[in-house]
Amino acid sequence: MMAHSRRRVLLISSLGHAYSHACMLSIPPLLLLLKDEFSLSFTLISLAVTASGILFGLGALPFGPLSDRIGAIRVNIIGVVLAIVAGLGLYFATSSYVFIAFLLLLGIASSTYHPSAFNMISCMYTSEMGRAFGINGMIGNVGQIGAPITTGFIAYTWGWRPVFLLLVAIGIVVLSLLVSVRTFSFESPPSEEGGRSFMLARPFLLLLVITMLGGLAYRGIVTMLPSYTSIIFQQNTFEGGTLVTLLLLMGGVSQIIAGELRDRLGASRPFLVTTLLALASVAIMMTEAYSALLVGLIFFGFSYFAINLYTNTIIGEVAPTGQKGTVYGIMFFARFGLAYVAPFIVGAVTDLYSIRYLFHIAAAFLVVLVIFTAYFYATRSRSVTP
Repeated sequence: MMAHSRRRVLLISSLGHAYSHACMLSIPPLLLLLKDEFSLSFTLISLAVTASGILFGLGALPFGPLSDRIGAIRVNIIGVVLAIVAGLGLYFATSSYVFIAFLLLLGIASSTYHPSAFNMISCMYTSEMGRAFGINGMIGNVGQIGAPITTGFIAYTWGWRPVFLLLVAIGIVVLSLLVSVRTFSFESPPSEEGGRSFMLARPFLLLLVITMLGGLAYRGIVTMLPSYTSIIFQQNTFEGGTLVTLLLLMGGVSQIIAGELRDRLGASRPFLVTTLLALASVAIMMTEAYSALLVGLIFFGFSYFAINLYTNTIIGEVAPTGQKGTVYGIMFFARFGLAYVAPFIVGAVTDLYSIRYLFHIAAAFLVVLVIFTAYFYATRSRSVTP
């Protein structure tokens, strides 16, 4: 594939990345409106959103292997079509049952992106994999940042239903771009060789645990941060939400920098340093000073998304050809699906003790993450050396 064709496919795929996150993050700002519209309790509407989020992670397990068999672009097309159908269903929903059903479909639709697209990117880019993943991650963060702000504005101005019309319209644009991609030569043919032994090997299992622990720390912080700042610093939820935006902005910047470092130095050394930085940033936030919270969030956003980039590129280099989608599917289930346990843990600790322990819980996950990363760094075999 010519270089300009690769860049075009990367940019189109990255728009799909932003769209997948926008679909999921357009829902939380609507919770109060949806609660009143369908006469639901907070418990039920929150449970529905949580279930959709779990499906966002769980769906990576089947769609990863499917991308190995039929190609990443085709799987992405399936996902966008499902998202368009879900958006239309959510717009026209007149009962809570119908709304929740299409909300779950939206979670499944969004789950198609990560394992399939990352499979494709790792096959397209071997010499500049870090830069490619950095660009893709930065554009994905734009979707994460823009969706809640746009959703809030539309819902405030015109109500909640037009939000889903906008998602449908964006989905149609993304779908037309994906369909225009005609070249599939960069995608590896399916292969059974080496896949099972790799997924049972120590390096992959270590990376899997590292991914899960990072996801637990991140999900707990971003979910509970608005509540934390409201209780500890007497801020309103909007102010708490802006802090999450700050974290995501730093994440977008960090992926560009981390990608360049990976291409110059390899992934292993920066990987270990960024895990230590993540732990240090959470330790800073444990002091309960607002200035420390700001500094800690900046460095945590930088380090967490860099950690993700390094794990993504290591997997892209060492996973067996034709099995990368399957491997990425398992990784993203750990990062997105299992990570939704964290808000429940923080919530339970808050009920029993105090929300002051939010960053203590995140630090506990990150201490174990640093230990596993150090072990991975010290014992990696030549087959997994970046």
